[in-house]
Amino acid sequence: MNRLPSFLFASLLLVVASPVVRLRSQEPEKPAAPSPAAEVATPETLSGRSLAFNELARLPYQQLLRIAQSDARAKSDATSYKLRIQSRNPKITPKDIELFLDVKDKPLVLVIDNDGFVEVPHNKELVDANPDLVANQPRGSLNIFVDLEVPRVSPPEIKDGKVAYQELFRPLVEIQAEMRKVDPTFGLSGQQQFVLEIETGEKPIKITRALGSRTFRPNARGKVYMIMEAYLYEENPQVEVPDGAKMNVLPASPEEIDEIRSR
Repeated sequence: MNRLPSFLFASLLLVVASPVVRLRSQEPEKPAAPSPAAEVATPETLSGRSLAFNELARLPYQQLLRIAQSDARAKSDATSYKLRIQSRNPKITPKDIELFLDVKDKPLVLVIDNDGFVEVPHNKELVDANPDLVANQPRGSLNIFVDLEVPRVSPPEIKDGKVAYQELFRPLVEIQAEMRKVDPTFGLSGQQQFVLEIETGEKPIKITRALGSRTFRPNARGKVYMIMEAYLYEENPQVEVPDGAKMNVLPASPEEIDEIRSR
């Protein structure tokens, strides 16, 4: 494993606004007489937007800040951070996405450029208020990306073309542990995960177990993609890896994980 590339960290805007709970007194209230002239007040968000905006993609500012500062190159006292927004719907372009911080009295609009980059201001007032970042898109439809410098890890120790399963996936486990400091759900089922990319040419990779063996054959580009399976990690079988194989740890979306697993 010669090097580990920088990764794009994606965080889905899945936060649901908490419902407002009103407590009633122990004595029942007398119903008020209906008044034809009375106007029904429309519930609003902090910025004065309609409550309907609570059904859109939202993310608390402090959580957004943790994502922005997860890059080791980002300064904690920076006045702003640049992130990239992308819809999971390929038909939605950056110009279709509108963002604002739901600050009290007046929304703070954040402008997205043609490449999907947006500059998020950073100041004490916003940290203390912790407003939601709100988009004009449905919940769960957007990704936020930030460049991350991942930690350097040593390659697995392969002796005579053989290595234990836990040792083979050790670099992946170490990097994933760092990622979970930013996103505790990273690597869980249905979330973004890491895969092991092994370039073997035309040679396969073989896992020998007590109940039989399993062979992973390379694709047309001479690469094998392996997902860390919990039952194999616990069993820790022996893995046969061709001499001189090059390895990388790469991020993969849930869809890519399912595709790899179906092979």
